[in-house]
Amino acid sequence: MGNNSRREVRIAVPVAAMRELATDDSQVVSQALFSEQAYLLDKVRGWVKIETAVDGYRGWVRKESCIPFKPSDRTSVKVVRPAVHLYSVKDTVYGPILTLPFESQLELPSDVAQEDPRWLEVVLPTGRHAFVQRGDVSTDHRLLSLEETCRLSHQFLGLPYTWGGRSSFGYDCSGYVQMLYRQMGHRLPRDSKDQCRWHNFVDVPIEKTTPGNLIFFGANQDKITHVGFCLGNDQFIHATVSENMPYLRVSSLQDPHWSSGHRAAKALK
Repeated sequence: MGNNSRREVRIAVPVAAMRELATDDSQVVSQALFSEQAYLLDKVRGWVKIETAVDGYRGWVRKESCIPFKPSDRTSVKVVRPAVHLYSVKDTVYGPILTLPFESQLELPSDVAQEDPRWLEVVLPTGRHAFVQRGDVSTDHRLLSLEETCRLSHQFLGLPYTWGGRSSFGYDCSGYVQMLYRQMGHRLPRDSKDQCRWHNFVDVPIEKTTPGNLIFFGANQDKITHVGFCLGNDQFIHATVSENMPYLRVSSLQDPHWSSGHRAAKALK
């Protein structure tokens, strides 16, 4: 397939690891998430190269991770918990058939009366029907306010740091802040170094940061390697492996590890 072909596909697995090369031992560069749209760029030996529609990132995923994209006018619901189980029947006793991350989109069948007070019947991208508990999803697709996003950020505390992670099964630093800003309608670049240069940001003095600002760390302005989401009062929330604590947590700008070296704060214009 030539590189000029851009056939649309949809991710059909909970999380698809996007790799630098079309091999299982190649480095992970990012992730594509369940129900996301992507463009098919190339294929080879059971692998396909995709470009994610959400941030234009490219990488190789297993061929079975994707299915052809089919437009739909069905009502959709959004997963609002870090991990949500789907079931083949309206009961938990047989175990889940699938576990999905935050932000996954599920369609509602148009020909089914959804009268059960606990369960919703949903349609997966493959066309299979399943059941999800109403408390795990929402039909509210509105954007969040800054205050709501700050509250949301704490739902993911303790998740394992995951290299290339964009999902609530495990984020990396830039994937995490990218997700938070997406809830407010802002599409940040994928990597921290590109986020720091994003055209919709302006510089803010570190001592004047406010909740929602981003704080970047690195050897210098041109070598940014880490980013966190400011909570105010010198605190920020981030995904990191530093200090032998490889999980998403709250740190302070006054902590020795984070008080030295180059730091840059950014705010929306």
